[in-house]
Amino acid sequence: MMNISKNKMLLFVSILVLFVFSYTGLASAAVDKVHIRAGCNVAPSDLMAGTLAHFLEVLKTKGAGKITYEFHPGGVLGSIREVHEAMKGNAVQMFSGTVGDLAGYDRLCDISNFPYLFSSADQGNKVWEKIGPEFYDGVAKRAGWRVIYTWVGAPRDLTTKKLITKPEEVAGLKIRVPNWPIFITYFKNYLKMSPNVITFGELYTALKTGIVDAQENPIYRSMASGFYEITPYNIRTQHCYDLNDVHVTQEFWENLSPGLQKIFMEAATETREWTLNESRKIIDQSIGEAVTKSKANMIQPDFAAFQKTAVGLENDFPYLSDLVKKIRSIK
Repeated sequence: MMNISKNKMLLFVSILVLFVFSYTGLASAAVDKVHIRAGCNVAPSDLMAGTLAHFLEVLKTKGAGKITYEFHPGGVLGSIREVHEAMKGNAVQMFSGTVGDLAGYDRLCDISNFPYLFSSADQGNKVWEKIGPEFYDGVAKRAGWRVIYTWVGAPRDLTTKKLITKPEEVAGLKIRVPNWPIFITYFKNYLKMSPNVITFGELYTALKTGIVDAQENPIYRSMASGFYEITPYNIRTQHCYDLNDVHVTQEFWENLSPGLQKIFMEAATETREWTLNESRKIIDQSIGEAVTKSKANMIQPDFAAFQKTAVGLENDFPYLSDLVKKIRSIK
């Protein structure tokens, strides 16, 4: 009886092991055909939406029937946090935003929001072409997010209801900021403003009703969103250059066949080049269009004084200190 029981037990364990390995193999089998549900939280006319639309179309063309998609701009899929949760459950596969949006999962991604790191978008793009691949592999390993491609876009400026030329003149102003720890710290402790975290979709109303007196965004986005109707002064602080991106989950990426991964990377290279060209056009054109079309008052403040306000900020975020030094050392 004891031998029969042992034999039965061995048979059961063998079947169980075989089942586990079979199931694991099925679960992790690379897919060679994929449908992508993609979104972003800006208007379709925004470059952040435009680059994702372009990328998806290039993917579809290169995929030759293996890749299909649906695209939902304008925040219709929910807040960034809600979209990320949906991506973890594979209900959404792709998002276009900023690397800083991933800071809640990997705090090193806060580097995307660090003020006064670059003197131009072109310089920023050259820096990230050098350090990006290693950095993004680290994000994938640490946090489970795969950055497909990035671009450093237009500089962010303040828009206000009154004329500002010096840093001390912004003290006390209520400003809307994204939910980025570095921005909150910088505007509160270094510029002595009163930062309020408000979603982008609620920003226009917040400005109009006086919940906030100021906001900050690239010129083209302020213009497209009608912010100059309420905050007519564009203060050219150029305090930050967004590190924009398109990202997926690492799980989604690993489930793609090598052939699909190759298509994705080829499409990313092509789309990034297209995006950089479009971004340069927007940067060049946006100032003039904001003045002529939106009647914005372009104010050149004491830039050097504003730049000095960020000195020492890295000491408040010691986990970024080495990375800040590394970026500033790259010419």
